Amino acid sequence: MTDTPLLEIFTVVLAGVATLAIFSYLMGENRFYRFFEHLFIGIAAGLSPVLAIRDYVWPNVFEPMLGLTVESFPDGTPVSEYQPLYLLYFIPMGIGLLYYTLYSKRLAWMAKIPIGITLGASGAIAIKGFFAEAIPQIKSSFKPLLVLGNNQIDWIQSFNNALFVVILILVLNYFFFTLGKENSVQGRTAQLGRPLLMVCFGAFFGSTVMARLALLVERVQFLLDKWCSTLFMLVTGG
Repeated sequence: MTDTPLLEIFTVVLAGVATLAIFSYLMGENRFYRFFEHLFIGIAAGLSPVLAIRDYVWPNVFEPMLGLTVESFPDGTPVSEYQPLYLLYFIPMGIGLLYYTLYSKRLAWMAKIPIGITLGASGAIAIKGFFAEAIPQIKSSFKPLLVLGNNQIDWIQSFNNALFVVILILVLNYFFFTLGKENSVQGRTAQLGRPLLMVCFGAFFGSTVMARLALLVERVQFLLDKWCSTLFMLVTGG
């Protein structure tokens, strides 16, 4: 046997078996697949709160509250003073604990408080995210139709910008239903936006397929390379 740690060998073997179990779904749903599916969900459900506490709650909430982030010089003099404002974290923590009042029929109404706060905050974050994403896109859509560079006209960039503006107008016109009828100029040009949208959706679908194939190639490479070599080492004992 090589000097490969036993835990690493077990991890590689188990990862290969789990990969084959997931791929077995291609032949139809079976118990082998369902077992590893539930195993993955269980591990993810147990690991997620541990990672949340270790990587977020403890370093960002409890360490500042307990003063563990206050550093000191070698002589013991603190670099910075403890901030009592960190104790205000108890307020959102207390509000979050109101979720557990759902298990009491008499106090279940108190759970509406954190639910309302969560919905309001989520809605505000969604609106902020929409404008943070939409405004830059709208701003970048205003392109100059005539691009100058080194006191000369950049015909290639000018053509690209003009083509972009024409496609943008045609696509937006496809969703404009207020004016015109099917026989009008607006109605006839609106039909040109459909094939342009199909090209865009096809590019999105193609990139999604490429991403899935990249994951497939990585798993197949793992099975043929590391997993098979580990099994061969276990069988031959070398």
